[in-house]
Amino acid sequence: MADTQLALTKYFQGTEPFNGLGLEEVRSSYKWKLPKTSFNGEQVVTSGTNFEENVRLKLFLNKIWNEEEWSRRKIVGWIISDWGGIRSNKQSTLEKYYKESLQENPKTPLTGIASFSKVLAIKDPLKYAIYDARVAVGLNAIQMILAVTSGEIFPYLSGRNKITGDWSAKSPRGFSKSKEASITTLTYPPYNWKKIPRSDAYERYLELLQLISKNLDVPLYELEMTLFSQAEELAIRAVPSLGTKIN
Repeated sequence: MADTQLALTKYFQGTEPFNGLGLEEVRSSYKWKLPKTSFNGEQVVTSGTNFEENVRLKLFLNKIWNEEEWSRRKIVGWIISDWGGIRSNKQSTLEKYYKESLQENPKTPLTGIASFSKVLAIKDPLKYAIYDARVAVGLNAIQMILAVTSGEIFPYLSGRNKITGDWSAKSPRGFSKSKEASITTLTYPPYNWKKIPRSDAYERYLELLQLISKNLDVPLYELEMTLFSQAEELAIRAVPSLGTKIN
């Protein structure tokens, strides 16, 4: 098993040095606020843990996507803006994502992938997963924590989290802007990791998750939710100095 896949597998299993993290932990600690109403104006019914509620909504939307083609355009906008919290996209951009999502093999350039992957993850949550700023940080931090010898560097995306990476601050800060976790640092000794081209990053990410999903017999979307939820803790474990900058 390649180093990157092995590192991710150990992380999802919550084995040393990832004690207190992984799939079992996230099922009780996952937090992402759900909108009060769905894309169709109906109230979002909540019962169970936040993890269970988010999974239930994802699978419900996937069901609607498959059964009601006329609802897809509205789902695209709602998934990105309301549930995803990304409100900066123009209507023309949302329309582009909608049309591309209808293709059998959608194009997935890294530009805009944080938004577009949210749509794909509803179209087929067992095939596609969200790739955003937090996920990218998690992928690299996991490998740093385990000190793999043949790592793969995933490209960072802009974010506003002061731990995983705040690119909007006057002095950009956080993991993805730190010297310790920079692509330059990770491509040179003592790391010498392979830099994944931006054009290949999403496909490689999916490839890894699909392999691990099969090996661990867990849905692919649970792996992505774990990476997203625990990105801050992973960043701090990889670059401990970030833990002093939480406040």
